Amino acid sequence: MQLLRRAAAGAAVLLIRGADGIKAHFSHRFEYEDFMAAPMNANSMVVRWNSQCPVQEFGMEVGAEVVITVEHAEAPVAFSLFNYEQWATYRSLVFDVASLEAYKETLAITCMHAATTRVMFDPTVDALNTTYKIQIAASSQYTFQVESCTMQNNFVNASISMVNLGWDNELSEHMGVEQLGLIPLYKVVTAMYALGTVAWLADCLVKTKYTPTINFVLAAALVGEAAKATTKLLYYKDFSANGIEHSVVATARNVFEGATDTVFMSFLVLCAMGWSWSRRKLTLPERRFFSMVLVLYSTVATIKATCSAKEPTCQAYFLTEYAIKSLVMLGIIIALNYNITRMQMHSDGMRWHGDNVPVHYACLELLRNFRLSFVAYLLMPSVVVLVNAGLLLPPGSWRLHWASCMNEELFMLGIYCHLAYTLRPMSPSVFQVVRARPVCVCG
Repeated sequence: MQLLRRAAAGAAVLLIRGADGIKAHFSHRFEYEDFMAAPMNANSMVVRWNSQCPVQEFGMEVGAEVVITVEHAEAPVAFSLFNYEQWATYRSLVFDVASLEAYKETLAITCMHAATTRVMFDPTVDALNTTYKIQIAASSQYTFQVESCTMQNNFVNASISMVNLGWDNELSEHMGVEQLGLIPLYKVVTAMYALGTVAWLADCLVKTKYTPTINFVLAAALVGEAAKATTKLLYYKDFSANGIEHSVVATARNVFEGATDTVFMSFLVLCAMGWSWSRRKLTLPERRFFSMVLVLYSTVATIKATCSAKEPTCQAYFLTEYAIKSLVMLGIIIALNYNITRMQMHSDGMRWHGDNVPVHYACLELLRNFRLSFVAYLLMPSVVVLVNAGLLLPPGSWRLHWASCMNEELFMLGIYCHLAYTLRPMSPSVFQVVRARPVCVCG
């Protein structure tokens, strides 16, 4: 049987509410309503979810520890720890019950389903601020669940901490087993983006006479990617040491991620419209439209980065950002195809005059290559999911969660490499008819 130990705890650790991380502060009121009275309710059928998951799917090795401090409870409450297999079965049962059109009661499932450990707290018997410690005896991915298994309303406050053994063989590692590869991963990603940014800027500055302005927008996107990777590295190091998911470093990571996405989206829009490729300036309506989209998207992305993902308002910002991004993507597709078609039609019957023909075809080929990069960016989420599900993360391979992040980062690095190859500054010597004077590639 599992090893449990009770001890009085004088104070609770300062934690983050409702976090899906290693440390969580649980605060929830379980409402009970009799099933027979439900049809009389104005909302018809009542779903009585009597369980909550403060920590879900967290990998732990042998010797790790779960610490529970019960601060308040109005009725008996159970704290259950499910391993990977138990949680997979439980989710399947809950889905089947929730799919029914009639009786939606999870009481029997949550309170009777097999668990690795189940701790019962009764406020009439046990003192408040009682601490329970559970030693992990088998490596698995664990889900911690709080359950109210009585026909009473029950307001519960509790603190949960799940700690792994660190490199020093002490209980000091706050990351899950499946996350341990993230710190080395982002060290490599940060170094690659930093080196790529320096190399790209150096190449553009050396060849500045014939470097299109759009190349410096790509440089800004690369700087943003390097900064984003750096803040992710700092976040995972801080999370490993402290176990706090929502921190100042986490907010900085989200802000840099939103800013980088905004710069990259701006780069895609400008490229699709042919700015500095086939023409030097945008029209006034295009500038107004671009400015409006840029301000709107950056505002929503910044607000989203500073709010909690579990709040309804924040979820609305997520949806708004997704809608704006979808519309921008649609606009990019239309603009790209229009510009490519226009240049193809313009090339028919072109007369050779100086360097106009080679420059024109160079710009046309550049747009086509950019379209390939954009299609890869559009398909990236689907490809990453398929590769993760089919190769990296088949059922049961919970230890390789970090590999899914690696897959996404490598895919994005590949897109940037293709964009850099497409946009590389072209020397005037490429065009055989131009030797005396430098030209703008897409002027």
